[in-house]
Amino acid sequence: MLFTLSAVTRQRCLTRTLRPWLALRTYTLDSNGVSDQVRQVMRRVPQPVVVVTTSDNIGATVHRRGVTVSSFTPICLHPEPIISFCVRVPSRASDLLHSSGGMIVNVLSHEQVQQSIAFSSPDKADQFKDIPYYDDPITGLPVLMGTLGSMHCKVSQVLELGDHELWITKVIKVDHGVGGKHGHRDEAQPLLYHDRRYRSVGEQVFMKAFEDSNLDARLWTHRAHVRMAWNYLREMGKDKATSVIKDAIRRHFEMNPSKQQEYHETITSFYIHLVDLALQKTNDLKDEDDFFEFIEQFPQLTDRRYIHRYYSPQVLKSKEARHRFVQPDLTPLPSTLDAKAE
Repeated sequence: MLFTLSAVTRQRCLTRTLRPWLALRTYTLDSNGVSDQVRQVMRRVPQPVVVVTTSDNIGATVHRRGVTVSSFTPICLHPEPIISFCVRVPSRASDLLHSSGGMIVNVLSHEQVQQSIAFSSPDKADQFKDIPYYDDPITGLPVLMGTLGSMHCKVSQVLELGDHELWITKVIKVDHGVGGKHGHRDEAQPLLYHDRRYRSVGEQVFMKAFEDSNLDARLWTHRAHVRMAWNYLREMGKDKATSVIKDAIRRHFEMNPSKQQEYHETITSFYIHLVDLALQKTNDLKDEDDFFEFIEQFPQLTDRRYIHRYYSPQVLKSKEARHRFVQPDLTPLPSTLDAKAE
């Protein structure tokens, strides 16, 4: 019965039931450490990976945006189908969702790891580059191809809760996807997020693709190196993680040989050192498990030119620096790393 109640009815029932209890007992922000306990429990629960896409016309330009959401829930089927998802704020995806009012909720197949990674990066300018999609002929909203299914939705209500917005939406129509390489529905399998190592959904998908050697070489940027190092350093500590990170990068270059790029021991060691220093200062972050908040506070980590404050071009180009770690010749290695000033 509860599943079939409308969202408004459920909200009224919950308000009447909970309000007297809340009046008697209130908590300050995470006063009893419940947040971490909830995170640990929920990250053991398998969840589908969902990308919400939207677009809006601003002048003569069509702006498209997508976001890999951290929470997706079907609320009810009757009297009309209603689903919900959460979006972090502030974000460009949230701004565009508000201006558009419509969106596509794409349920990814297990073969769509690259799509999940592409839409989990809020700073990527052209998220749809190299991603198969089409614009719906009626709404103009972008629909991802190869999914298990895409639900065309219209906003019903938006609630701001903490650092996220809860979007409650009505499903207008559904496109049943195929979600397989050969076009057979019976081969379609969902992309699930099931994290026993306490990674966020974006990190779980990213690291699984990396560890399975399925990460598209075009996505293996300097930022991806830093993201991989951040995951391993948090989980293993610097002593154990350093060799794992270096072996992983060497393996990548062996599998994707290039005349322009090859493994560089000094550069790799330098950025491992920086990421480790930054991790020692993450107590002030709202969410220590959010790579994007981490990078916002330490933008120097994704600046490929930052190393030139410490090393001259002559040293970095030397054969010795490429094959073994060489100390900086301009400025000694930093012993601490400052976060960006608010």
